[in-house]
Amino acid sequence: MTHGETPGTDRTGEAERTVAALRRAEAADPGRHVAELGYALLELGSLIAGDPERHGESLDVLGEAAGLYRGLAEDGTDLPLVGLAVALDRQALGLGVVGRREEARATALEAVGLWRRIVERHIEGSRGELAAALVNLGNQLAETGRHHEALDRITEAVEIRRSLVDPVSGAGRGELASALGDLGIKLGEMGRQTEALDALRAAVGTYRESEAAGRARAGGTRGTGELAEHAAVAFAAARTLAGLGRAEEARPYFAEVAALRAEITAREPGASAFLDHLLAGHGYGSGYGSGYGSGGGGGGAAVGPDPLGEVDRLNARGLALADSGQVELAAEALAEAAALGRTAAAGRTLGSVVALARTLHNLGLVLAWSGRRAEALQAADEAVHLCRRHLVDAPDTVRPLLAEAVDSLGSRLAVLGRHGDAVAPATEAVALYRQLAHTDPAAYEGELARALNNLGIRLTDSDRHAEALAVTEQAVDLHRRLHRRDPEAQLPGLVHALSNLALRLARVERADEVVGPTTEAVGLLRSLDGIHPSNDVAALAESLAWLAWYLRKRGHREAARETARAAEELRRRAPKPGR
Repeated sequence: MTHGETPGTDRTGEAERTVAALRRAEAADPGRHVAELGYALLELGSLIAGDPERHGESLDVLGEAAGLYRGLAEDGTDLPLVGLAVALDRQALGLGVVGRREEARATALEAVGLWRRIVERHIEGSRGELAAALVNLGNQLAETGRHHEALDRITEAVEIRRSLVDPVSGAGRGELASALGDLGIKLGEMGRQTEALDALRAAVGTYRESEAAGRARAGGTRGTGELAEHAAVAFAAARTLAGLGRAEEARPYFAEVAALRAEITAREPGASAFLDHLLAGHGYGSGYGSGYGSGGGGGGAAVGPDPLGEVDRLNARGLALADSGQVELAAEALAEAAALGRTAAAGRTLGSVVALARTLHNLGLVLAWSGRRAEALQAADEAVHLCRRHLVDAPDTVRPLLAEAVDSLGSRLAVLGRHGDAVAPATEAVALYRQLAHTDPAAYEGELARALNNLGIRLTDSDRHAEALAVTEQAVDLHRRLHRRDPEAQLPGLVHALSNLALRLARVERADEVVGPTTEAVGLLRSLDGIHPSNDVAALAESLAWLAWYLRKRGHREAARETARAAEELRRRAPKPGR
């Protein structure tokens, strides 16, 4: 977490004028004003980073600062090295915000390496900066699927922050609480809910200690940034408790969130919007102020004369909302359907159990689309277990749903970094869809192609590259056949499969064969119109960006240029967070 600040236009304008003046001075007398210009660029880049309309400009400014400090750092002195580390860390944050995850990870990794060198020189304040850079790196690693590495970095940051707390004055507790909150949230995203709860409770307790220490100091009230972070972590703790079925323990945390929000609003009315944005990242929405309706939760839904009809209606509404991009509202509708379905399934009729399993599957998908990964895994896992228990009772009804559910379970595990665990359900999904496609090709060949594509990804993530290539070639062949039958509906699947085939070929060093599927995917992308929330456009853009780099490196410059343009266009068209 980072303490937020909304840049004032006066400060931004002043910083812009300073940069312009120093650029003129440096042009007139090269080398004399480089250090001053680097510092001014750092300040300007940090200020405009808070404006969503100027993210790209901020990255350019911070990149320019990094370039200047990189040149100055060649003499081995401390200050340029610090300037370079700061510039890279802030640049990594910005790259992450605009979705350029691989670049963000590489930049954050370099920043951490520099801060480690600076710490070795015993420069004052450098250990705290290293801790902040480690959290940033952890977040970027997580966004590229490297969750266990992310957890290691954030855990290291917590230990550094713990060692920096002053035992007498309590200074440093707020920073420790922030790092503990990041640790708890990361553990929760990985499905380790009990450990997550321990870290989140420790974070809330440390925020409370920080508040008490601040009150003990003259005029030592906390800023709205720390109050907002305290509220977000308290809300995460409440949500985790509710998800574990401990609603009574969750209530005081919900009350704490409401009290903190009221304090922030009273002190700085405009800051409540910032808090709501921060809370939204942890699942906050309307109606959460006094309670929590979790995707996996139960109870509270009234059963009418036709409960299964109501479950079906809520499922249809949830999926329609998801199709229109309103994924949080969709999750609420499906959570209500799951609660009603649990009550109906208590009668143990096959129809009610199947309805609950289908609802949980849909809920898992929508929770995944909204970024609520641990909850999505819980819903998918429960759907699979329900289907397995009842497959023998009604195989024709349950087998298609089990195929969907295990395919989804594989994806949910992979997103949490559990790549080895994800291969088995992905393999099972392919086997089930082969059975289904054998008896009803028109209905299930498309699902088999999608499952093959997913299995190729799961195998790649587990370093089983020859197997991944063979499976992906099967997926492309099947997608081509389907695309010839129905070009518009099958276009997204074929594009993803082709880009994955290019990646698999690159991985096994069949470099000259990479151009063909990449060029074909780029050509097809020109006719892709609407983008569904389930279509992982960000991942496709990252894949194409990497392929552009690979093709350029291998001398295929024209194909590289076209691929890079396609990646950038996809990034612009990708659904924005919170849409």
